Amino acid sequence: MNKPKCPRCGVKLLNFRYADACPHCHEELKENTKPLVASLKPVSSKPKAWLARALFHVARFVES
Repeated sequence: MNKPKCPRCGVKLLNFRYADACPHCHEELKENTKPLVASLKPVSSKPKAWLARALFHVARFVES
C-alpha cells in the first residue's frame, strides 16, 4: 500500500504518495483507494418478537 512510484508510468509520487490518482498520468492508484461506505448489516423491517410479545402482555394486563 502507498507505493513510492506510480505502477503505470513510474513517476515518483513524493508528496502525492497517499493520493487516489497519479498526478502525472491521472490513473487511479487502486492500492490507495478505500471504499467510501463500509458494508452495513441489512436493516430488518420486521418488529422484534420479544417487543411484540411484551406489548401484547401489557395490553392484556390493561384490559383485565
